[in-house]
Amino acid sequence: MTVNSNVWIDMHKSRKILFLSFFALVLVASLPACAINDKTSSFVSFTTEYAPIEFQFPSGWFKNKEEHPYDLQCFSRFEEMNTGVFVFRKMDLAADATPLDIFWAQVDDIKSKRKNFEEFESLRTHEYDDKTLTTATFLGDLDSRRFCYRYTLIQFKGDDSIFAVVLQVAIPGQWEKSRPILETITESARFTQVPG
Repeated sequence: MTVNSNVWIDMHKSRKILFLSFFALVLVASLPACAINDKTSSFVSFTTEYAPIEFQFPSGWFKNKEEHPYDLQCFSRFEEMNTGVFVFRKMDLAADATPLDIFWAQVDDIKSKRKNFEEFESLRTHEYDDKTLTTATFLGDLDSRRFCYRYTLIQFKGDDSIFAVVLQVAIPGQWEKSRPILETITESARFTQVPG
């Protein structure tokens, strides 16, 4: 009976250790996911080159240092999402051109370079104290891959002489996870000069 008792105690200890090990593993594995979804996690700021518009990106995003057509382009840590910003000054546009005309010209440009280009989320406008964001999302094929193309026109209420068109790219299968991150980036846009 003593031998069986010792075996039972050893088995009980082994189960307890196995359970605690599994619990610790699950706890550790869930920590990075919590940090990514935590709205209070740290951000990094980058400012456009042509005019000082600052954007905040989740920690881990990085600025593209290679040559590109944007005034600012940043990639997520694993490059599954990116944000490109075009900045415009009204004085550089034709007299009858509007920011919305430039927005649609940017959409038409990518449409001409993609196959099966279609609207995914219709045009929406959101008003904030300091800016207005007009957004539409499209789907399109590039080579053998399909992508979401989210366009946002950012117009600043304190100074209408400068505006931005933002192109954000993500994978359709991850859109529900990507959209809130991309929205947070465009909502963070801040003109860093005193208006006037």
